[in-house]
Amino acid sequence: MRAIWAGIIGVFVIAVLLRSAVAASIIGTPHDLSPMGEEDACHYCHTPHGALAGTPLWNHELSTAVYQIYQSSSLDAEPGQPTGPSKLCLSCHDGTVALTQTISGGSGGGTYMPPGAANLGTDLSDDHPISFVYSAALSAEDVQIRQPSTLPEQLKLDRSSELQCTTCHNPHDNQYDNFLVMSNYRSEICVSCHDLYGWTTSSHESSTASVLGSSDSYLQNSDYVTVADNGCLSCHRPHSAGGSERLLHFDKSEDNCLNCHDGSVAQTNLENDLAKLSRHDVVSYQAVHDLKESPTTSPRHVECVDCHNPHAIQDTAAQAPAAPGVMRGVTGVTASGGDTQKAQYGYEVCFKCHGDNPSRVESTITRQITQTNTRLEFDLSGPSFHPVVSPGVNQNVPSLKSPMTVATIIYCTDCHNSDSASGTKGPHGSNYPNLLAYRYETADYTRESEFVYELCYKCHSRNSILNDESFPSHRRHIKKAPCSACHDAHGISSAQGTTTNNSHLINFDTSIVSADTMSGRLEFEDLGVFKGRCYLRCHMRRHSPKSY
Repeated sequence: MRAIWAGIIGVFVIAVLLRSAVAASIIGTPHDLSPMGEEDACHYCHTPHGALAGTPLWNHELSTAVYQIYQSSSLDAEPGQPTGPSKLCLSCHDGTVALTQTISGGSGGGTYMPPGAANLGTDLSDDHPISFVYSAALSAEDVQIRQPSTLPEQLKLDRSSELQCTTCHNPHDNQYDNFLVMSNYRSEICVSCHDLYGWTTSSHESSTASVLGSSDSYLQNSDYVTVADNGCLSCHRPHSAGGSERLLHFDKSEDNCLNCHDGSVAQTNLENDLAKLSRHDVVSYQAVHDLKESPTTSPRHVECVDCHNPHAIQDTAAQAPAAPGVMRGVTGVTASGGDTQKAQYGYEVCFKCHGDNPSRVESTITRQITQTNTRLEFDLSGPSFHPVVSPGVNQNVPSLKSPMTVATIIYCTDCHNSDSASGTKGPHGSNYPNLLAYRYETADYTRESEFVYELCYKCHSRNSILNDESFPSHRRHIKKAPCSACHDAHGISSAQGTTTNNSHLINFDTSIVSADTMSGRLEFEDLGVFKGRCYLRCHMRRHSPKSY
């Protein structure tokens, strides 16, 4: 009998100690509801008698709400209506049940969760998904989700292997604020589950830029100062996100980039470029882009994430045609027209919109051969092309400036880029048409100068051109006719042009050049190195033919 009493007393002592430890840990925290009428801070959640069956002695009335659940085209997990611990948390945090509405000995009343971050409401579509099975099968399906066996001990799944509110939050311990189970400094909680491609070596992961200058109130009120220390929280919100899908700070995709890349956090101000005459107009498209979209069938649009992967981006240079660090981890279309999840070459990112997609941009110049598929214009089997995919076909280009040679490969962005002198890089916006980095006039009767063809003269020596080193009549022609009257800057498709008629990027602008009235021909014939003849009519002059 003495032994039995000793055992009972021992159990009682342990229970008291556990109760004291719990009570001590929540006293003074937002979960301490004792000032609302109960001396016992635990009572609003737990009761030793009359608790809900199958719960941890739960004493609070449960919500009967039906919730809107998080959805995303890139979500492989299958969350449903809240279950287990999450259902218990929401009995207060969805704001539909009074905080004091308990099952046993409650005081009732009408005090509800006040408006604010803790009141999640019944719309959980803007909150991190919960109540889904976190399994090895899920990790196998989504390689950017870590195996459950690798989770730190603080991140606990429930008995059904489901991720719940209590995976990230410990309602009894607020030492890390927001009742987090561990510090989320540099997104330690987030990256324990999410193994994002390129994140550990990305510019955002290591950026020491201060977020305090951002206009984003979420960042202004953050516990951390730098982009790196905020980590995922620099762009994402686990609860009450502005952009529900993928839990971004703002609903408009570009706002999540421009709240830092407007000069307030990042050094350069892209907002200025995006307001220029010619631009990748990310502001004009809303709810069009999708992470899982097909680049060959998606409707016309452009968003920052079409060209940049914020999880993998690096501020590193590369040698053409290799994709530079700012395009690291971005999807693309290969030179042969296939989709790739990680573009290896810079042009593959451009080909997503300017290649096979039928919604691509049309040319502003009326060409003898019409082709708006840039991928085909740079086709290696074509008669001539600028050296973007590979070195060009022509092995005799005396006008090239050193250190360029006929073996040189260039980027699309060598021509299409910001015209800003302030250091802004990339084809975000330019005051020159067609997003050109430098001036390039295409109007007839343009008077030649080093300024009107500045784009061409960045690579081609003006002296060489005017001295007729590659074409005996260059000087005479460009006094009145623009370069574009004869040359198609991208190239000519092999399905449309020939090496005889379309070498040297010859593809006439038919608003300037027309067919020869005598022969009826509009044609250039390549007769060998620095030799050729034309059949055409231009500026009231007839070539029937004219040989060079």
